[in-house]
Amino acid sequence: MSETFDAIVLGSGVVGASAAFHLAKLGGLKVCVVERGELCSGGTAKSCAIVRSHYSVPSNTALTLASLEIFANFTDYLENGGAESGFVNSGYLILAPEGGLAEKMRANLAMQSDVGAETFELSPAEALERHPFVALDDVGLIGYEPRSGYADPYLTTSSFLRAARARRAVVKTGCPAERLLLHGGRVTGVATPRGELRAGIVVSALGPWTRGLTDPLGLEIPLEISRHTVLTFKGDAPYGRDLPVVKDLTTANKMYFRPATGGVVLVGTGDHGDPLAAADDMDENLDDDFVLLQGGQLARRLAGFEEAAPTASWVGAYDITPDWNPVLGPVPGIEGLVLAYGFSGHGFKLAPALGKVLAQTALGLPQDVDLTPYRLGRFAKGELLTGAYGIGSIS
Repeated sequence: MSETFDAIVLGSGVVGASAAFHLAKLGGLKVCVVERGELCSGGTAKSCAIVRSHYSVPSNTALTLASLEIFANFTDYLENGGAESGFVNSGYLILAPEGGLAEKMRANLAMQSDVGAETFELSPAEALERHPFVALDDVGLIGYEPRSGYADPYLTTSSFLRAARARRAVVKTGCPAERLLLHGGRVTGVATPRGELRAGIVVSALGPWTRGLTDPLGLEIPLEISRHTVLTFKGDAPYGRDLPVVKDLTTANKMYFRPATGGVVLVGTGDHGDPLAAADDMDENLDDDFVLLQGGQLARRLAGFEEAAPTASWVGAYDITPDWNPVLGPVPGIEGLVLAYGFSGHGFKLAPALGKVLAQTALGLPQDVDLTPYRLGRFAKGELLTGAYGIGSIS
């Protein structure tokens, strides 16, 4: 049995959900979202869902600025009264140590202001007005974004999918894409266990699972997968949900933390993580040394967390490219295929606006943000999108 659609989106994470909505909205297309498991059950489900515009690559900042606008007007933007993102406009503090890293951050603050970001330097006293519990004695520079914060990954994704369904989109769960269908160098659909799904546009938003689609095509893609652990800690008093997200560049693993449900603090890292052969090979066991490391770093940075106890943990996969920036856009020689992978830990921040730009790309419309810098061929040509802070998810 086969079914025919105008476009197929592979993956029901936040990038795929946003792309599906925008394909339906901008092109009036009948879209099919194909998901091997349940909705939002891949990388997005493990996301810490931080939303900020602090990047050293200008196009990343441009995309996140547009995403912040969507989060700020989420229900109206999706034209769906039930749409929720759980966005908390708590602000975002970024801390750099004395020396060269502080100078790079100062230059980035200027660059971001030039492309329209509301971001600026704070004095220690000004930072403490916004976050009274943070220790700043070893910090050389403090940056701040008042419009940033964090959201709920499931609410955001399910709202995009619900709004897409309201525009005739179909979502098929428990339905893995087995292979891409091609004819004469162009996409004609995908094969699934339930039969063939036909469409002249396929947007692949499979993240760490992208090679399952590209390897059978003989398409070599730069993609590394790593395991990241997220912890929550409970301090002496409830940790307020409106306290700013904090990125701590004084730590080797580029620790970040934010409020989480239940008055606890959620803590993660922006470093490489633990290498994985495949995303499904995830080891769920917790490393005691890592818990002690993160607990110690948090205790040094936050008053009231000297004796903090871990309350929960989970692990998720990063899909990493050589320059820690995604591959976005068409694939040379395969007309109708659009790739979106390699988000390296910052996919959620980009997703609302990126879904629109991916739809514009697939439809042949002018792009709100030029995706040329993210093209697949940049690696072979040595035209990497290298971030000022080195390897890590804040490029």
